[in-house]
Amino acid sequence: MLTVAVVLIAAVLIGAVLQRITGMGLGLVAGPVLSVALGPAAGVTVVNGLSVVNAANNAWAVRARTDWRRFGYLAGGLVLGSVPAAFVVTAIDGPWLLITVGLLVMAALGVTMVKTERPRISPRARVPMVVTGVAGGFMSTLVGIAAPAFTIYSRITGWDYRDFVATLHPVILIANTVSFVVKLIVLGGVDVGGLPWWIWAVALVTIFIGAWFGDRLNDRMSSEGMRKLATLLAFAGAGTLLVEGLVELF
Repeated sequence: MLTVAVVLIAAVLIGAVLQRITGMGLGLVAGPVLSVALGPAAGVTVVNGLSVVNAANNAWAVRARTDWRRFGYLAGGLVLGSVPAAFVVTAIDGPWLLITVGLLVMAALGVTMVKTERPRISPRARVPMVVTGVAGGFMSTLVGIAAPAFTIYSRITGWDYRDFVATLHPVILIANTVSFVVKLIVLGGVDVGGLPWWIWAVALVTIFIGAWFGDRLNDRMSSEGMRKLATLLAFAGAGTLLVEGLVELF
């Protein structure tokens, strides 16, 4: 258990730093690590629980820059996407889900890398916001990672990345809260791999330490630099899902 604790704390620290800067990181870094250490179901559930606290802290810190109108549409779509995902988890084989989601995210990110002179979708269009929210909610409940879907949206709308991250934090808060609650209701409970209370306590403290370091680094980065780092993390997350699925399958 001590080894699990050390791995968990390291993953949470790195993830919390990246989350504060790019709007993603905790699920991408800690999710795969904990899935190996605790098992897929318990790993995703623990990440969901820690991400609720992390996202709440980040959302409060950047609330002045949050676009609450966009938040409403993104969060509303997210709730819609979370419910069917909980049923899909129980109906379809895990490896194929991981492979499919990983390939779809990588393909979509690849499309967004094609440069155009102007954003391809209006930043005020409502339907793309809702569709993005549905995709994010589906992925969050399915594999514990929602941010890549929102990163794709930010790229195709040309949303200033600092403003995007400020709005993404409360969206991720809703994503992980809904995912946790939906699993509790649909699956009849949550599996946390038998983690003792002291590991939870240390992990929660680590979240705030990571956010502090993230703030210091955030001041030194440009908006474009943040966007590139987030895109790299999104690719890494999709690649991780693909590899996990292939390993489980073969």
